[in-house]
Amino acid sequence: MKTAQKLALSLLKLKLQVYSSISLKWGARVAFGVFSTPFRRPRSVPPPIFTEADEFKIIVNDLTIAGYRWNHASIKKVLILHGFESRAYNFYRYVNPLLEQGFGVYAMDAKAHGKSQGKTIIVPEYTSMIEELERTYGRFDGFVSHSFGGIALSLFQEKHNNPSAKLVLIAPATETSSAVARFCKFFFLSNDLKEAIFKLIEDRSGNKVSFYSIKRIAPLLPNPILWIHDKDDDITPLDDVKPILEMKLPNIEFMITNGLGHRKIYKDNQVVKKVVDFIS
Repeated sequence: MKTAQKLALSLLKLKLQVYSSISLKWGARVAFGVFSTPFRRPRSVPPPIFTEADEFKIIVNDLTIAGYRWNHASIKKVLILHGFESRAYNFYRYVNPLLEQGFGVYAMDAKAHGKSQGKTIIVPEYTSMIEELERTYGRFDGFVSHSFGGIALSLFQEKHNNPSAKLVLIAPATETSSAVARFCKFFFLSNDLKEAIFKLIEDRSGNKVSFYSIKRIAPLLPNPILWIHDKDDDITPLDDVKPILEMKLPNIEFMITNGLGHRKIYKDNQVVKKVVDFIS
């Protein structure tokens, strides 16, 4: 991390601590804003396959969301959903293999990512994007999701279930409560502030933070699911997944990797092959 980045991070930590010491509600609002803001900006140069894409746009909650598609005349379609602080470009490895299997491939830049508008994003907004895509282009036969995209996809399928669609969850953000807890630990925020953030989520969404949990949703989904997770994932740790592993749900196939962490996992050639074989 560069010196300027370290300084900015230190100032942000101080800001959150000062606000939360003045008022828990105020601190929770500011902290949740930071939690929902993608600061890291991934690659801006399009991979070659993206120069061949048909770029399109949809409007979600009055914001323009950027998309890319290939072979869109195909009857069978796959949607790629990236994670937090990522973008569609990062999943270029999946496009050609899926095209070779005859799929139409769609990939999106979620709100506040890539070419899409917005400064912050929360799970219901990501889910709204998927809803608009299916409303416009029809149901997808398969989904490939990573991290934040995984919890959004799970919530979408719970509400609009298409039982025949195949779901791929790569290192999904399994428990929102754990993500908030890790955020608070990183910024040295108190347990009281963590609880205030949970209350803020409930007040704004009408749902307790436990609602935003793949552990809660997974038993409700009949879809064939491929779940890929790494033992060394420090962003969405395997410990969050263990309760679902113990459920032994017959429709979920697990692939547990070692040494790939959170961001290398979806780039791994064996993972790409496994995903394409499963979708196909």
